[in-house]
Amino acid sequence: MELPLNDTALWKLAVAEQEVSGPATQTVEAGADLAKKFNRIFVATKDRLYHFVWKLTRHETDAKDIIQNCYARLWQKIATVDDSSDVLPLLFTYARNAVIDHLRKKTRQRQLISQLQQDNTPPDAIAPPEHLIHYKERLQQLQSSIDLLPARRKEIFTLVKQEGLSPKIVADQLGISPATVEKQIGLSLKFLRKEMDIS
Repeated sequence: MELPLNDTALWKLAVAEQEVSGPATQTVEAGADLAKKFNRIFVATKDRLYHFVWKLTRHETDAKDIIQNCYARLWQKIATVDDSSDVLPLLFTYARNAVIDHLRKKTRQRQLISQLQQDNTPPDAIAPPEHLIHYKERLQQLQSSIDLLPARRKEIFTLVKQEGLSPKIVADQLGISPATVEKQIGLSLKFLRKEMDIS
């Protein structure tokens, strides 16, 4: 099965990104070599990558979006990619992480929709005002406790626990190891439990 991506559109995206994010000292010749390298990799891997992502998502539009993001990410690192070896494992890693993020996002959306539907409950099912006040106070206390975290630890905690990013993605974004992210999350949770008097 041929990949139902518009090769021309993806190629234009890659060229546009080259103009925006390519090194300023890059020669025209080197840029053309990188473009040829990218095109070779794209043509050699697009069908297998599409099948891999489609099996995970079972949704054509989502699969196309994820694949486009994978190739855009590859383009950003094309100068350092060794195309003499198999590049597919790298693309599979990009795709797997993107699918995980995508599924987390969909889960959060479903939870929000479910919560909104539950908010349309009859008036007699609504929590008493004192429960709502206590809940809001605990939320404010939690946010105040989060604000007390050291800046880097707060940033890591917010990205992982509040925005739902994976520790691997956060580690890549911040240029640290996933183990460091996990350790910082553990320290944050320990601090917050102590601040909130949770055993």
